[in-house]
Amino acid sequence: MDKKDIFEELNMSEYIWGNAYLYSISDIDLSIEKNQISKLDEICKIEGWNELGEKWNSIEFLKCSELLLDSIEFDIAYSSSRITPTEIAKKFHAELLNKFNNDSFCYSNWFNNQWRSNKNGSSWNPLTENTFDISTVFINKENILITCFRSED
Repeated sequence: MDKKDIFEELNMSEYIWGNAYLYSISDIDLSIEKNQISKLDEICKIEGWNELGEKWNSIEFLKCSELLLDSIEFDIAYSSSRITPTEIAKKFHAELLNKFNNDSFCYSNWFNNQWRSNKNGSSWNPLTENTFDISTVFINKENILITCFRSED
């Protein structure tokens, strides 16, 4: 498993607190959900994050893509507070997703997008010890992109 630190490469830390890693995978069939979850847990263990196992929320590509964009642009704790200018957020978003499309398998530790609809509140399974964290995951047959952005109130 090879790891590339996209967060550092794009200098995202100027705007966001977190991580974005691209893992290249060749030792397992990533079209199988059990293998996807197993690799996600392995990555979480490597990063020192909570292993979520079956607690990952499987979501469609468009919803996961929107959640990623919104989590780049807005603060998690203070959801109406923009932390990254829109054009820069869109640039980061495009760079992060350049290897992924509608055929990708997607997950998040969140169960809704508080920036698109917050009528039912927000809920998530925490990955870190921080007050707030939000992760989006995109998987194709050779790669796993995992982001984990954090915030404190």
